[in-house]
Amino acid sequence: MPFGGIIHRSPTIDRAARHTPSGRERLLSLLLIGLIALIGVAVYAFHHRFDPGQWRARTTDEAPSVSTAVPSADGQPAVANLRPISAPERYDAATLSDKIDGKAELYLAAGFESLETVRLALISPTGPWLERYIYTMESDTSAYAVYSQQRRVQAEPLDLTGDAYRSANGIFMAHGAFYVEIVASDTSAAVMQAAMDLARDFVDTHPVRGRAAGERDLFPEEGRLPEEVTLTAANAFGFDGFDQVFSASYRWGEHTATAFLSRRKSADEAAMLAEAYGAFLLEYGGVAVPASSDLPPMTIIEILDGFEIVFSRGDLLGGVHEATDLQLALALADQLYRNLGEGTGAR
Repeated sequence: MPFGGIIHRSPTIDRAARHTPSGRERLLSLLLIGLIALIGVAVYAFHHRFDPGQWRARTTDEAPSVSTAVPSADGQPAVANLRPISAPERYDAATLSDKIDGKAELYLAAGFESLETVRLALISPTGPWLERYIYTMESDTSAYAVYSQQRRVQAEPLDLTGDAYRSANGIFMAHGAFYVEIVASDTSAAVMQAAMDLARDFVDTHPVRGRAAGERDLFPEEGRLPEEVTLTAANAFGFDGFDQVFSASYRWGEHTATAFLSRRKSADEAAMLAEAYGAFLLEYGGVAVPASSDLPPMTIIEILDGFEIVFSRGDLLGGVHEATDLQLALALADQLYRNLGEGTGAR
């Protein structure tokens, strides 16, 4: 205790002890409490208004995107046991990434024009729903390009149109200049039957020739794997000049290769592009391999423990990519070259 029994208090402590809230402080506290309460009410309301029909089925953990689409003028499809749970939406090249963020470039490079989507739910049993995507492309070849590049694993072929298959929870098809996806919320028999009915309705109401891209018929059959021919719209095999390139996979025992071909605007363009691809391979470490005189004119290059072959015939460019055996690659290239004569009229 200080001298004389007098207790000295800190001025700071005295002021704190004597302080009482002002009217402004009381008002601010009430406003903060009210704001917190409003936030809680908003969260509660949003949670109970959540509509699963507003979200498309996803096979990965991608985040939902914000739609900037406008309603479609085409209306709702009329299919038994389905009811709409969203208005149709339409996307153009500027807004496509709002719907399929991360994959838009594939469609744009292939010749995308528009996308229309709509979500529908089963009337009975209630619960399952699906979403239909209709991509309008520049041509049937453009539609086949995205169809072949987007092919799902364990696809089961369908006879809906020239190019169609189903996965566990979806139906996918190229139909004329359209690429169509119908993706269901689950794999139940009821919702997949509705998806099939919806696909048939689209085919019936959009009559077109059933199969695109006759170049696919030119690939040799021997050694060819059952997977469908793939069409790459741009930058095939990492080469900027290769667009609209069809390719098919082959296997003979332990050896593999990919055959490819592309129809160009003229024979001169095909020849120049074949020469440019050969130069591209040599620039990146390839070594030219002499061609036998009994083979058609072609460029053979060894690179990265494999072999590349490229040639042209008429307005068609063709070759073999990433072959693991030279003799098998040469046999495949020779047969492909002969088949191209059927596609050009050349002999």
